[in-house]
Amino acid sequence: MHISLDWLKDFVNIKKDLDPKDLGNLLTLKTAEVEAVIEESRNFENMVTGKVIDLKKHPDADKLKIAKTSIGKETLQIVCGGQNLKEGMCVAVAKIGAKIKWHGKGDLVEMKKAKIRGVESSGMICAGEEIGIEDPDAGEHDILDLSAIKPKPGTPLAEFFKKDDVILEFDNKSLTHRPDLWGHHGIAREVAVITNSKFKELKTEVKIPKKGESVKVDVKDTKLCPRYCGLIINNIKVQGSPHWIQKRLKATGHGLHNNIVDVTNYVMIELGQPMHAFDKNYIKNGIVVRKAKKGEKIKSLDEKENTLTENMLLIADH
Repeated sequence: MHISLDWLKDFVNIKKDLDPKDLGNLLTLKTAEVEAVIEESRNFENMVTGKVIDLKKHPDADKLKIAKTSIGKETLQIVCGGQNLKEGMCVAVAKIGAKIKWHGKGDLVEMKKAKIRGVESSGMICAGEEIGIEDPDAGEHDILDLSAIKPKPGTPLAEFFKKDDVILEFDNKSLTHRPDLWGHHGIAREVAVITNSKFKELKTEVKIPKKGESVKVDVKDTKLCPRYCGLIINNIKVQGSPHWIQKRLKATGHGLHNNIVDVTNYVMIELGQPMHAFDKNYIKNGIVVRKAKKGEKIKSLDEKENTLTENMLLIADH
């Protein structure tokens, strides 16, 4: 389980002089094993924003260009094959010593000064996938375009993308017997106790309507599922999530889908309460919670067909 230190601060006043690694050790000794303390900024070491000030064709490669790129106090010559690269473009630059993933795949590769088709190249102009930044509008051979924001050349990428969080990675097995710790709210309460800090209770202002359309929920197995609640929300617009939700979901290792799916994941990670959103148009006669039938099959989101056993619990419709 990944816990964001920035998120924890919503619920507990963490002392500024408390090193995150010391907090991880405290939690390991007193609560549950913290396997790693991950500083987000470490993934962006030796990476800065840049601006292409001159662009020429590579003399010995049709698909490559030579980009003189300002990174503030110095200018780098970088050979790049980005199809959307143009003069004046603001880009993400991996300097010598930075570690990136080629085309977002495989192991990290450390950048070194190299000659590409006889032309010296000092670093790399990166695509979003190569540095772990989602870029949904990019084509297959496009690099990350930061021109709309116009960052100052030489700005550290960690600062530019606000990758300043620290992630505590818990061993899931050590939390199995503590469902109160399956979210940021519970971990924050624990941190407040072991560091003698003030805990901020979660305050909500949501009022559940007592009238209106309701959803039928039929729980067939109350031993495996003692309680299941459903609520209908109308006038929904499915779109992308706000940046602050995206940032926290990505920091804790969750993918992004849309505002409806993302907010259920957000609440689950915050409170440890599993949630799911359904499109009412696809639900026939309400929700049923039951055990699987013998030999029953279900296709999961990865398009794999899974054969279920009779001991598995299903959330389905009728």
